[in-house]
Amino acid sequence: MLELERGMNYMKTKELEKELGLTKHTIRYYEDEGFIHPKRDANGYRDYSEEDVQVLQLVKFLRNLNISIDDIKAFINGRTSFEECLRISQANLEHQIEGLKEINQQVQKFKDKNLPILPALNEIEETKSNWKLGFQKTTNTISLGRKLTKAWCRRQMLYALGAAIMFGYASIIFTSDLSMILRVLIFIIVAMLVELLFLASAFRETTTLMLDMSMDQSIEFLRDGIRYYKFNGFISNLKYFFAVLKDKDDSLMHYYKYEDIESIKIVLNRRYMKIGTPIAYEVYIPDFKFTFKDGQEFYFMWPMLLDDDARYVAHILEEKVDKIIDKYDVLYAMKNGINLSDHVKNNQITI
Repeated sequence: MLELERGMNYMKTKELEKELGLTKHTIRYYEDEGFIHPKRDANGYRDYSEEDVQVLQLVKFLRNLNISIDDIKAFINGRTSFEECLRISQANLEHQIEGLKEINQQVQKFKDKNLPILPALNEIEETKSNWKLGFQKTTNTISLGRKLTKAWCRRQMLYALGAAIMFGYASIIFTSDLSMILRVLIFIIVAMLVELLFLASAFRETTTLMLDMSMDQSIEFLRDGIRYYKFNGFISNLKYFFAVLKDKDDSLMHYYKYEDIESIKIVLNRRYMKIGTPIAYEVYIPDFKFTFKDGQEFYFMWPMLLDDDARYVAHILEEKVDKIIDKYDVLYAMKNGINLSDHVKNNQITI
């Protein structure tokens, strides 16, 4: 027996590290777990036998398949099969993949929406909306109203084109005594003026609801502050419109950090709407008045809120703004997805 041991090849720890690509700490861990039993030389250094090397190679292989230490022990000791180890490992991996997909979705949400670092925002379960044309968000960011984009500009131009052609056609009807060249010229001039007038007034025909009355105004809630455009008249709005088409709209927008907001007042209003019938019914709509520490103000009347933006806006405002004037707890309703008409009725609010 002694002669057999003398003939065996033993490896030191450093040799084993190089041979198997394992760290000293990993080798010691597997020793503590009982996979290997190295001998000690006269100086107390570990000597690893060929059997130890083979066992470590097997353990490394199984760990690369994500098989747990306990299952590896069971397999080596003959208490379970390799196929069972693979089945358990695959089930664990599928569970981890699903978890990683959820994490990736949350990471992508905070990245795409440029959200502030608020744990409460991670708890919002987003709902899939299926809005018709004219009621879709224009950007991924959380917003009151919809930020004007190139695509939204082109859509507004199409909305105005019909009216422009109609007025242009009317102009040539009433100028039948003029030459054809003059009539065509008048048609072009009138059509262009009507188109520009509609664009400057931010007119668009969405549906009979006509919810989007924001005059191209919008407030985006970003990671560190808000960015908004405020309607300042037809000429300035026309400049803003063409600036958006040329990707130069940043100079016409205002930016404030959250700490620069002095206060926000939320005004709950009762208004009336029609949906395809002459009979109007009442709805409750919030207006938002922003007051900034530099004295500037922005009153945003009836901003459109799409998808889950109401929930996000409510959470962000409550966390980021110190002074909020909210007489009728509108933010509470928004944060909890409560319809404002139901909120008014359930709390017997009189406006």
